[in-house]
Amino acid sequence: MRDISASVFKSCLIYLFLLGLIVRTGFLVEHAWTPSFGVLTLDQKYYNTVAEMLLAGEDLHRLHGLKPLLYPMFLAACYKLGGAHGIDLAVVVQHLFGVLTGVMVALLGTRLFRHRLSGLIGGVLYLLAPVPLYFEGELLVESSYIFLICLGLLFVLQAADFAGWKGALLWLLCGGLTVLTAQARPNILIFMAVYPLLAGWRWWRAHQCGALLPLLGLIGGMFMGIPWGFVNKMQSGHFQVIPSAGGVNLYFGNERTADGMKGVLNRFINYDERYEDQGEVWAREEYEAAMRAQGRQPETDPMAVSKYWTRRAIGEIKAAPAAWLRLMARKCWLMLWNAEVPNNKAFAFLQTEYVWLRLLPVRWVVLLMLAPAGIWASAKWGNRDALFILLVYVFLYSTGNVAFFICDRYRYPLWPVMAAIGGGGLLAFAETICLRRWRRVLGLAAGMALMAALSLPNWFGAKLPSFARDYLFRSIAWYEKGHFPEALSDIDRSVALEPSNTAVLHHRGNVLLALNRFEEARQEYERTLKVIPEDGGVWNDYGITLAGLGRTNEALQAFRRATACHPPSLSAFLGIAFEQIRSGHPDDAAVTLDQFDKQEKGPNAMALAIRSAIARQRGDAAQAAALERQANSLDPATTAWAIERATNGGPKK
Repeated sequence: MRDISASVFKSCLIYLFLLGLIVRTGFLVEHAWTPSFGVLTLDQKYYNTVAEMLLAGEDLHRLHGLKPLLYPMFLAACYKLGGAHGIDLAVVVQHLFGVLTGVMVALLGTRLFRHRLSGLIGGVLYLLAPVPLYFEGELLVESSYIFLICLGLLFVLQAADFAGWKGALLWLLCGGLTVLTAQARPNILIFMAVYPLLAGWRWWRAHQCGALLPLLGLIGGMFMGIPWGFVNKMQSGHFQVIPSAGGVNLYFGNERTADGMKGVLNRFINYDERYEDQGEVWAREEYEAAMRAQGRQPETDPMAVSKYWTRRAIGEIKAAPAAWLRLMARKCWLMLWNAEVPNNKAFAFLQTEYVWLRLLPVRWVVLLMLAPAGIWASAKWGNRDALFILLVYVFLYSTGNVAFFICDRYRYPLWPVMAAIGGGGLLAFAETICLRRWRRVLGLAAGMALMAALSLPNWFGAKLPSFARDYLFRSIAWYEKGHFPEALSDIDRSVALEPSNTAVLHHRGNVLLALNRFEEARQEYERTLKVIPEDGGVWNDYGITLAGLGRTNEALQAFRRATACHPPSLSAFLGIAFEQIRSGHPDDAAVTLDQFDKQEKGPNAMALAIRSAIARQRGDAAQAAALERQANSLDPATTAWAIERATNGGPKK
């Protein structure tokens, strides 16, 4: 195939970078005007919470060693540099990672095909794909994780071309980079198998000692793992090379009721007012209950929890092996399906919101259709070692996904390599047509048709979730930005789709409360409490609503019920204190605040503002002013509202 010169290629890389910048800038501008921008949900909240804990120097042991710390460290650095615009800075940097990933895809393709134009086409395919673009705009690990994966693959391909001491150093670096990438998400650890596999492949062909150099990647990985074991000890309390929720995810993906797409908790999970991962809380609580039922003391080591769930997963497989084999076949097909299975937000819903996500043309089926031609072309004219490495990566990573469950986030790491292979495939197919080699064209077209036939139809009758959660997330975004009528419109759509979802019902109550529709909010909270009577947050909001209706005694009962839940609602202590002040019992309010301070770590602006109001009621103006200044230094808006409420009343969340 005809190619471009090295100088032209360098210029084209600059244009490729600019293309990525244009696409990402356009999407970022559109994203910034939506209600969801900067409003965090689910895993985004988790990463944000850990980043803030890192910045504040808080004890990380409450994280229980669930997820690696590399991405929260990245966020903490962005928050430190960006200040009030820390989240904005993180999103911008992630989009830059996306652009650089597109450039690296071009470099991967160039090495794979030994053909610069093929590499550039692969880079264009990646940069014109909407799925990577969406993930770059979320506070999720994916964009930095994919960037590190592509960087590691480039180093592996580079190391494969070197021998001697340079090759040895590169292989050590490759192994270290793989383990570093695993500190973003442990799934990539399965790629460590490429080092012995490549060494075996080369030894089989050459029978030379130099063929075994890739084994040094295992040593490099070990060297990188040792310091991270001590870093991870900060959250687990044990030397832990890789924090992981692998055991419970293996169970979710292989239990007898699994659909191959998501894990479903069998009960409501309650936690305190700082966000925690529901799956982790459920797994830990179920493990502890099982150990106590057996008369054993639960271990605090997160690996013990993971091993317990791994044993449970194996037990599920053994109990119904035929059903498990059908499930595995379903998950293998889900890896090929053109639909994006949602893990957090639904990509199909987001396409209704963003023009950029609708217009960009490269979907998963496009990359699948181009893959056979790309593999054929690289095997015929390209670098076979590079092909071996990239195919091993695709196979191992896909196998890891199938072992757990399939969703858009877990399939996304395959996009860069598939784009690199697809770039050469597209060029090879076009070149074959130009040369009028019709038999070859027919063979390549048949491969494309086969992949399309596997990817486009819904062969297993898979049913994607409704948009109920997406409307909920958008309603939460409207709510947090003060657009309550729009929030009500979206949450009503969510209720229509999932009328029994307690998170939806609870949030609808919050929106009605914000609109001062107290009676309707009361009814919504009561509906929620019938399903989840132990949720302290709902009881607290119910108490605020009753206070707004003037039903003070009932409000106090609701607040006290919220403090008796496990875990208790800390906000409810403040609600009790407000009612006690307004009813002329400042001493009782002070006692309630003492109870609050025992559970709250660090100073709280609202609690200090209430103490200021108590001091003012007692006639101690100097202490009241000092407490108000201290509260203002933490949060002026909350302080002003709290003092106003303590003085004049009026509910507000």
